[in-house]
Amino acid sequence: MIDLSGSQPFAEGGNRRCFRHPTDAGRCLKVMKPGVVEHRLAARPWYRRLRGRAAVDDNKREAATYRQRAIRKGGERIWEHLPRFHGVTLGPANETDFIAVNNSPAPTLASLIAERGLDDQLIAALRAFEDWLRHTELLTHNLLPHNLVVQHHRLYLIDGIAPPFIANVLGISRHWRQYWVERRIRRMWLRLHWEAQGRPGSWEAVEAKDREG
Repeated sequence: MIDLSGSQPFAEGGNRRCFRHPTDAGRCLKVMKPGVVEHRLAARPWYRRLRGRAAVDDNKREAATYRQRAIRKGGERIWEHLPRFHGVTLGPANETDFIAVNNSPAPTLASLIAERGLDDQLIAALRAFEDWLRHTELLTHNLLPHNLVVQHHRLYLIDGIAPPFIANVLGISRHWRQYWVERRIRRMWLRLHWEAQGRPGSWEAVEAKDREG
């Protein structure tokens, strides 16, 4: 078991905390916050609780999705924009590559857009990422700027690779995988432009308009 009692997270989301590995600076440990799984499970309707804790545990879902077809069959190219997954440590924690710039966490795409807008360098990095998604057919959630980090003009998807259950099931079909990836790419650009414009209105309203269109 890895002792994190004296460590501070370098990043924190709604459900997980991210720590630098105490003995391997090139790796990151993702830990679920105490009580989150129980709270999320209790808030679900009874019929959705039948899927058990794994359905609301982000670490377990992430570990499972690293076994999806795109990653198993993607060869070395799959790691061009995705941190390698090194398994689940005792604790438990998900262990992945730590994506760094000058030995510090790589900046998120969201922070760079807020700082300098959607400039030519970022657009070029996004186009390369978009091509990679189409080539690998990686199934993901919506691609949000705070889940993408930038290391030396290259994007890495550090969170959000676990797709909804139904998408994972239908992912056996190549036609469906391509359809799913194209939807994620379109929604990604919609979100990027919304953020670059200063987040006018609510994102939910933008999503609703996109669905109607």
